Amino acid sequence: MKPSMIIGQYYKIVKKLGMGGFGETYIAEDLRRLGSQCVIKKLIFKSNNQEELKKAQELFNREAQTLVNLGKHDQIPYLLAYFLDNQEFYLVQEYIEGNSLEEEIRNRGKFEEQEVIEFLLGILPVLEYIHKKQVIHRDIKPSNILRRDRDKKIILIDFGGVKAPLLTNSTLPNLSGGNLTKIFTSGYTPKEQMDGYPEFNSDIYALGMTVIKALTGIEPKDISRNSSTKLLAWRTRANNVGDQLAAIIDRMIQENHIDRYKNVKEILEDLHHLGKTVVINNSRVSVLRSAINTQIPMVNIPLGKFLMILVMITGFIWGFNLLKPSKSPIPNPSPSPSSPPENGGGIFLRPDNLKKN
Repeated sequence: MKPSMIIGQYYKIVKKLGMGGFGETYIAEDLRRLGSQCVIKKLIFKSNNQEELKKAQELFNREAQTLVNLGKHDQIPYLLAYFLDNQEFYLVQEYIEGNSLEEEIRNRGKFEEQEVIEFLLGILPVLEYIHKKQVIHRDIKPSNILRRDRDKKIILIDFGGVKAPLLTNSTLPNLSGGNLTKIFTSGYTPKEQMDGYPEFNSDIYALGMTVIKALTGIEPKDISRNSSTKLLAWRTRANNVGDQLAAIIDRMIQENHIDRYKNVKEILEDLHHLGKTVVINNSRVSVLRSAINTQIPMVNIPLGKFLMILVMITGFIWGFNLLKPSKSPIPNPSPSPSSPPENGGGIFLRPDNLKKN
């Protein structure tokens, strides 16, 4: 489609964004809302076979229905419309300004451990949301993840309705004509999905491989597997990654889906535990930012600052009690003034008897 071309009566093509396995995407202007832009996804399908054409239309409608069922979520592009125009299928979605994770990795290089933790904490709740809606994304990879410019939130895109037949072990027509082929992204798709039987934790596998790409800058398909563990030998290619996070990633990418995390909640629980640990690196003690940024209820003080203040106050009280002079006990009124107190000495307040807040 050329710039200025109008489709569906209301959408004026601005420029081409890209081309995937079964479709092209464009930025368009919605003529009903002056200055408002959207994304147009056009299904590319070349076949004279009417049965295949009908199947493609069903799949395209399924993608649209999937997006409708997902409803509005701040980290998923909202479906605005879908229609058939001149025997061609179109989806119209919310336009989100931002760069893909793939572009980010290419432009800035490897991610650090803390950046990966923050990325996972940003995208896992989205994945949990779509799984609760009984949707398997089936194509999680760096190019299908955006970081929105205005607030830096992680956005999950391309729910690829044309990939939906994987749920039923079907196949799809390819761009060249009527040949049938299964859809997957090499290095990111687990075996059960390639066999046509994706599980919810197939998305977890793909996300784990996406994290490895971010940590190493290398496509997972180009990293060899350990002959004994059968896991990708990615750790030596990454920047410093602690054993705890590495273990989480390795469990995400287990070849057998039974050995993987069963759901997103399990990963979040392990990351929450990781966020409470103290990381010692180059003789410096630092608390992971996910814990530091936690707010203390009713006080609105970051946890890191609160702990520092608490340590300083405790140290001050301890030192004060060590330095202050001993006091004589209150005398018993019955003995004579010359009688010394039975216990002798003064009252000493031990630090371990201090009242704890």
